[in-house]
Amino acid sequence: MNATYEPDDNEKVTDDTWICHIMATEAVIGVVGNLLVCFVILRVKFLHNMTNYLLVNLAVADMLLCLQVFLFYLSASECELIAFAPVDVGLRELFCRLIRSRFLAWAMCYASAYNLCVVTLERYIAIVHPLHYARKLTTARMITLIVMIWMISFVLPVPFLFTIEPSDDVNEICSEANHPHPAFPILVSIFSFFFGYLLPLTLMSLAYYKMQVTLKRQAKALNLQHARAAAYDLLIARQNLVSMLKTVLGALIILWTLSYLATLPCINLTEKGLFLFCGSKGYRYTKVVCNLLFNFNSVINPIIYEFKYKKFRQGLKVAFCSCSKKHGGNRVDVEMDIYVCRQ
Repeated sequence: MNATYEPDDNEKVTDDTWICHIMATEAVIGVVGNLLVCFVILRVKFLHNMTNYLLVNLAVADMLLCLQVFLFYLSASECELIAFAPVDVGLRELFCRLIRSRFLAWAMCYASAYNLCVVTLERYIAIVHPLHYARKLTTARMITLIVMIWMISFVLPVPFLFTIEPSDDVNEICSEANHPHPAFPILVSIFSFFFGYLLPLTLMSLAYYKMQVTLKRQAKALNLQHARAAAYDLLIARQNLVSMLKTVLGALIILWTLSYLATLPCINLTEKGLFLFCGSKGYRYTKVVCNLLFNFNSVINPIIYEFKYKKFRQGLKVAFCSCSKKHGGNRVDVEMDIYVCRQ
């Protein structure tokens, strides 16, 4: 599969720059939104738990993906949003190998999908196997798992590093894509579809189904036992968190599925594609819309947290209330302001 959200150099959609402006603006919003998530969770103490730390890790992956998209469209020849051309040989090499080749794009896609899998795994064990949570999800194990995911995410797209290099043309930054074999885009497409899309989404869907069944069974048991309010509050908190994460997964499925379905029929956007419409202008515009939706998945998570995650909303208020009082008032006043903000 070609890049899931960026046009190749030979598939320029239109000479109009409005597409590039939208892509760049979307990327900036994504960077700011995910930075805000990291700031709030790391600053507010009552958000310091394993689940929220994993959400920070996911936000970092989404933020880097948005940053990569911004750099790509900032300097794309069809966009010309800014005259950008690294003059240093080393910078040109890095820019072409990492950005224009879409190496970082693929790496961040894998990182985003599999970091969301880690969040799902943590909630799955906490809800379905709570007695084994402390033993299975130690801090050392989680750190090891996260490091492995980031390493794998950067290893899988390594072949892209060798598809583009700095151009000898003074008017161009990078050369045209040079695939090592004609079957390279097809193999990448199949590999990405199964390991970057189908596998993680299937595993997460099954895990959330199992969690939903377990939560319903627990609610029924508490009702029969006439449990105390504290037990119900804990169960409701778990249900709300799972509901929020299911919304995140649902958004990913909808936004990514459209892009994959639009890309799979036409590996190469030329008249020589598998179908006649692969080289049509209408299909190219369809790909643009799908690319926008694909990128939007990295923008929407902070919005979901704001509307679906009550503790994050509280943390947002606390973070900014404490910031506004940082340089004034004593400790008691600040603590009182934080308490008011949480109400």
